[in-house]
Amino acid sequence: MTYTSFMVEYQKSAVVLVFNDNGELALQLRASNDSSFPTHWHFSAGGGIDPGEDSKLAIERELREELGIDANVEFITEEHYTYPAWNPAVTREVDLFIYKCRHNGHFNPDQTEVERVEFFKLETIKKMIESGVKFHPEFTLSWNKGIISQAAIN
Repeated sequence: MTYTSFMVEYQKSAVVLVFNDNGELALQLRASNDSSFPTHWHFSAGGGIDPGEDSKLAIERELREELGIDANVEFITEEHYTYPAWNPAVTREVDLFIYKCRHNGHFNPDQTEVERVEFFKLETIKKMIESGVKFHPEFTLSWNKGIISQAAIN
């Protein structure tokens, strides 16, 4: 009999959807040396919430660290997701605090975390997902729930 050990990794994270005035969404392509889901498209910016840190302060920090910008963020929703982590022996559980903001660029991405940032029409993102382009699971889960399209409307 073979036993496989599995580990559950829990995290609180904050992410942001950066929309421009044309309604396009900025996505980041994670750096190829990232330890989790390298070269996958992901939210505009995001990351872990430090112990005792407010989720809004965390996402404002992540915007500065990853994209080199400051913006007024607006809370959208909190979601709980469970999905297979990059390492197949690990299941990730995350409480995800989702924000949005407006910014038309220019970005100054941290090349250690972000390969590049591009604005996309939502229809283009839909086609990318349907064609199998690699996206971070948290983005895909949020997309499938309609959170991103709803955020674009409001």
